Amino acid sequence: MSPHPKRPGFHFRVRYAECTAHGELGLAGYINYFSEAAAQALSERGMDLRTLTSRSGALREAGYEVAIQASPGYDDELEVEVRLHELDERGFTLGFGLQAARGGKPLARGAIRYDARSSGPDGACRLPLDLHGLLQEWLV
Repeated sequence: MSPHPKRPGFHFRVRYAECTAHGELGLAGYINYFSEAAAQALSERGMDLRTLTSRSGALREAGYEVAIQASPGYDDELEVEVRLHELDERGFTLGFGLQAARGGKPLARGAIRYDARSSGPDGACRLPLDLHGLLQEWLV
């Protein structure tokens, strides 16, 4: 994966092992690309997703959504765009758009929800304030 110098998205090339017997990208591949793009996008904003979602981290991955419009195949170049879709005190959702790197044909869209792990004094799980602040800056 590498950020493209002129585009906001992250680029990937479909590997053979990610394809089904029919030669199309398997479902797990979409989630992996979304997760890798999320890690890079958050890293650019000063957040280490791998640390945040580790066993002792502040976040947990709470859900995935993938809607496939057209299936890429082996060696196709892909571009994933990441946006902050939703932010609340309990967590946030990142939205993704996956398209062909050449021509921009939409291939899939999806989302990953991250929820806070630790609870506050009232027992409710809330994002740490510093993390909430960094994410809020993304909305501006």
